[in-house]
Amino acid sequence: MSKVFIIDDDPIHQRIAQIMIAKHELFDGYSSYTEAELALECLRNNVKNTDELPDVILLDLNMPVMDGWDFLEAFERFQAELSKSIRIFIVTSSVDEKDKLRSQTFSFVKGFISKPLSPDIIRGTLA
Repeated sequence: MSKVFIIDDDPIHQRIAQIMIAKHELFDGYSSYTEAELALECLRNNVKNTDELPDVILLDLNMPVMDGWDFLEAFERFQAELSKSIRIFIVTSSVDEKDKLRSQTFSFVKGFISKPLSPDIIRGTLA
């Protein structure tokens, strides 16, 4: 069973991703978070609970309070403890080359996706 976490403070972008995932049956399940801290809390609380952990995280960079970079730095500190490997894809409206380069410093970040999402783009996260 494949699962995705959508972490984005924009409810419209979240809803678009949810609709595409459901309509095209891209994942068996999803959880959405408008606050990165809540997603981190869920991950920390389920470090050994494989069924509750996502296979993929779609992460927005520009969010208030805890942005995507803060999330990645916090995730890096405990990701080795997770009972399964999680692939993170940065989903952002940023086209800054510095952001792409910075994302490559995290081994678990597997891609950098520009908004808006499409079913084919999301399908690419499954490979």
